[in-house]
Amino acid sequence: MKLEEFIQKNKASFREEKMPNKATVAFEKLLKEKLHPPKKQTVYYLKYIAVAACFAVIIASLFWVQNSEVSHNDKTALLANLNADSAGKRLEGVYKFNDEYEKEDEKIINRLLTILHKDENANVKIATVDALLKFPSNEKIRKNLITALENETTPLVQIKLIKALSILRENRARKPLEKIINNEQTYPIVKNNATLAMVEINQ
Repeated sequence: MKLEEFIQKNKASFREEKMPNKATVAFEKLLKEKLHPPKKQTVYYLKYIAVAACFAVIIASLFWVQNSEVSHNDKTALLANLNADSAGKRLEGVYKFNDEYEKEDEKIINRLLTILHKDENANVKIATVDALLKFPSNEKIRKNLITALENETTPLVQIKLIKALSILRENRARKPLEKIINNEQTYPIVKNNATLAMVEINQ
């Protein structure tokens, strides 16, 4: 019997202030159930929540492991391309890094710096400069761009390096730029770019 029904049924007793003992016991029981409902249902809910949370943790862990494996495999494939004998493969690796990597990876960046200094293909070097510019605050990259400009002899790569250092407003590039400008063997177009870069850096 519900509490409301009990009160309606015994309202006469309430008004006369007469409450049979049995009614009193029943009333107290109903009142207790109303004010203090059993906690069994709450316990069940908590169990369901705990089980669901466990499943969520397991699924998240599996997802993280899978992503880590994919990331590792992608990095391995990228490094394989960057180390390939084929200039086309190396170029493909540089483009992939430039398109897909948003965070610095020391191993890959070190390989790109090696390409910057030692690769024999001008197109691969030029693409590498673009890839390295993704991280303008990296001091190691900035220093290596300056060193590359000091040693580079291919006009197209020289121009790319000059423009990169101009974009970075790298004051330490003044010395190699002056050397290029004052070198009589420098191609006129390279010399013009170096002069413009000096103006940009000095502003």
